[in-house]
Amino acid sequence: MLIYAGTKSDFMIDTENDCLETKLYENIKLKMNRTTGLSELNAWRNSLKEMYITLNDSDIPKDAGVAIEYNIPQTSKRVDFLISG
Repeated sequence: MLIYAGTKSDFMIDTENDCLETKLYENIKLKMNRTTGLSELNAWRNSLKEMYITLNDSDIPKDAGVAIEYNIPQTSKRVDFLISG
């Protein structure tokens, strides 16, 4: 299960428009039927800002895939941030 999936371009726009955290929060409620606490929201805010800076590189294609909070099937483990392409 993914909490967020899109392209680098989608991620950059959602971050610039300050709606990424809201999308993550809403998708956790929708897909996992739970809410998240203030500490996790703050962690997203800090780490996703750094990922925005990292991805703001013209060598990384705009259509590269970005996934956030990928839950690995049949385990309780997850990948926080994934770039593909």
